[in-house]
Amino acid sequence: GPKIFMVTGGTGLYGQALAKVVGDAPVEGETWHFLSSKDADLRDMAETKAVFERVKPTHVIHLAAFVGGLFKNLKYKVEFYRYNTLMNDNVMECCREYKVDKLVSCLSTCIFPDKTTYPIDETMVHNGAPHLSNEGYAYSKRMIDVMNRCYRDEYGCNFTAVIPTNVYG
Repeated sequence: GPKIFMVTGGTGLYGQALAKVVGDAPVEGETWHFLSSKDADLRDMAETKAVFERVKPTHVIHLAAFVGGLFKNLKYKVEFYRYNTLMNDNVMECCREYKVDKLVSCLSTCIFPDKTTYPIDETMVHNGAPHLSNEGYAYSKRMIDVMNRCYRDEYGCNFTAVIPTNVYG
């Protein structure tokens, strides 16, 4: 059947890049919806449910995040943890409730342990604490990895995540 893709964070760095790729090579039977924070405050479950009701996605690419630079991360650790955890939790639960075929979330390289060996890979994510400068954000992103497994184990959900690295390199 038709595939309906909903991209949260559709106006951010990754979302814009994905929109360009999709726009340059459209696939028959696919509809894409690139959301911004104007479409829904994903920290709010009622708004998140409303956008799922409206779009009726079969696939979700979850790129939305509360982000900022080093000084913002240091000053607002609680907000970075809470806002991102709320968004992630609401999106994941709606994906389960609305029987989305696949959810792909976006993690961050900051989730890796501060003290580690190199090269690093995805099996090392939980092998130590992230750097203290962005621990609120990093732990909220780490929990996506944990919750993907939990949703799969308990509900059979097809949830996964990518960790883009060296975006600017």
